[in-house]
Amino acid sequence: MTSEPTHPTPTIRDRLEGAVWGHLAGDALGVPYEFRMPEGIETVEFRGGGGHGQPPGTWSDDGALMLALLDSLTSAGFDPEDQGRKALAWADSGAYAPGTTVFDIGGATSTAMRHLRKGVAAVNAGPSGEHDCGNGSLMRILPVALVGRDLSDAELVAQAQIASRVTHGHPRPQVACALYVLIARDLLRGETDTAAILEACTARYRSVPEAHLEALEELIARRSKVRYGAGYVLDTFWSAWEALTGAASYREAVIAAVKYGHDADTTACITGGLAGIRWGIDGVAEEWLVQMRGREIAEPLVRRLVDLASEPMP
Repeated sequence: MTSEPTHPTPTIRDRLEGAVWGHLAGDALGVPYEFRMPEGIETVEFRGGGGHGQPPGTWSDDGALMLALLDSLTSAGFDPEDQGRKALAWADSGAYAPGTTVFDIGGATSTAMRHLRKGVAAVNAGPSGEHDCGNGSLMRILPVALVGRDLSDAELVAQAQIASRVTHGHPRPQVACALYVLIARDLLRGETDTAAILEACTARYRSVPEAHLEALEELIARRSKVRYGAGYVLDTFWSAWEALTGAASYREAVIAAVKYGHDADTTACITGGLAGIRWGIDGVAEEWLVQMRGREIAEPLVRRLVDLASEPMP
């Protein structure tokens, strides 16, 4: 592996900014490679094209719905109904998208949007059947950790699982979201031992009243399976985790995520959010950042998030 140039230890503000832009850049990196088989991906480049025919630097539904949640949390507090309204603003009018076309909406998310339009309560909008276990809530859940980083474990887990239910109500996506935000918070605190982080966060999740313990055991059991970079949330979680833990830099992490193929943009954005925290905004590839579209959409939300930041966490 080759490393990026070393940078000073990121501040909390560096990590928050890195999280958002790391997520968006990972998404944009993966968009042209979505639906590709891994054996067909030799070199990963920051480019346009692919099945969606988008220009370079375009994030997908993943980035747009992450920004929708970030906007909601930083403007309305934790309010699932507001989260639902902002997600609908994306689905119905292209809010939070860097171009004029909304593309790549998943099945469970599409169902949830129909439920929201009919007036179903946001916490019940996400379908919860056995086949509703895609990665559509995991791909957007990062802001819960960024905004709620000072919450207790129980509060943070509860928020992650409730926010998941807006689009994905099954316990498996809820558990993946909860464990992800616990991990993100440890990274925000400057922890770097990923094995220790995973062990500690898993133990802390088990201890909270809101824990879905059966789904947690399913998640843990899935770790030993072959990685496919697929849309199934348990596979996505471990694909993103392996891409992160096997890398020495942000760039290495998201490239590894894209090379899993299949749902490449989602794996890369989930990886990229954590990698952006780990290495901070200065660790995110600058030549990719300057090509990102939609800065007028994302930058005000990043600034609001950073402005709300407290002193560095202990």
